[in-house]
Amino acid sequence: MFSILTWAIQALNRSPLIRGSLNKTVTQSANVSGLRRTSSQSKFAGSLGIGITTRDRWEDLGVTLSMLSANGYGESETIVVDDGSRQPVPAALRASFPRVRFERAERSLGLVVQRNRLAEMLSTIYYLSLDDDSFPELGDIGEAIAWLESHPSVAALALHILQGDEDLVDADKLREPFPVRYYIGCGHLLRRQYFLDLGGYLERLHYFGEEYDFCLRALRQGASTYAYPSVVIRHKRTSVARNSAKAARYYIRNEAVVGLLHFPFPFSVLRWMNCLRILRNPKWNVNWGSLLLGWVEALPVAVSWWNLRRPLSMSQFLAWKSLPLPKQ
Repeated sequence: MFSILTWAIQALNRSPLIRGSLNKTVTQSANVSGLRRTSSQSKFAGSLGIGITTRDRWEDLGVTLSMLSANGYGESETIVVDDGSRQPVPAALRASFPRVRFERAERSLGLVVQRNRLAEMLSTIYYLSLDDDSFPELGDIGEAIAWLESHPSVAALALHILQGDEDLVDADKLREPFPVRYYIGCGHLLRRQYFLDLGGYLERLHYFGEEYDFCLRALRQGASTYAYPSVVIRHKRTSVARNSAKAARYYIRNEAVVGLLHFPFPFSVLRWMNCLRILRNPKWNVNWGSLLLGWVEALPVAVSWWNLRRPLSMSQFLAWKSLPLPKQ
């Protein structure tokens, strides 16, 4: 444990972008550590697998693995896939986490492909998918698994996401599980075999939108997605190795493409047109050229993938449209 904490502290001290929040994160984690250590998650350790993809973010990954170990996830099967980092996993990091299985792709295949590979590599019933800069901060994953066991028609759980240094949620104020449209990729829980049986993520999306597409395909098969607010994931959202222009392009493209493939007419076409509103979103429009390129690409891309079009029925679509978005 000493070597793990030492790695985390050293990594944080070397990273100005996340060093300022170290004390806050550690303090918040300590405040709920008693809840974690007496939780039911150890009962389900053999059922839970954790999959993480990374690329050129070894320091952020070290923090994530340290927090997982400190918060009671150390016994769960954990696999990290290196998606073509310039340097392989540091020896010190590997030595600090001997229970973690590290896999490497010599060239980058992309996040979507690697998340599918992780689902195939894991041997557990449930698959907790995390980013290399996100980790559980509050709640009992064992209770989430028990809830899924009693709700067999639920394909996935959208966990409660806190971005950056957003204040930790008061556990007493968190709601009971409720249906949502989809989950956020940086922290969600899947039925691993069902995920694989449905074909996993659509790899040609490449970047963004794969969760959205999967949840719509699951819905068409009669499975739903629920928010599970009492398990909280901290997403540090590091700026390391993050290409904002690429993200903007694929975000708007895939938002439109998924709508064109899954929404009934005329809502499919309206979805493509309405994606232009993203150009007014200050989170994205700093890369307005990339947004415009992605929007223009969407229609010919969807047409070239038209054999994949399996629209929801109108009643399914309207029921889905009435659902809330997940917390992000």
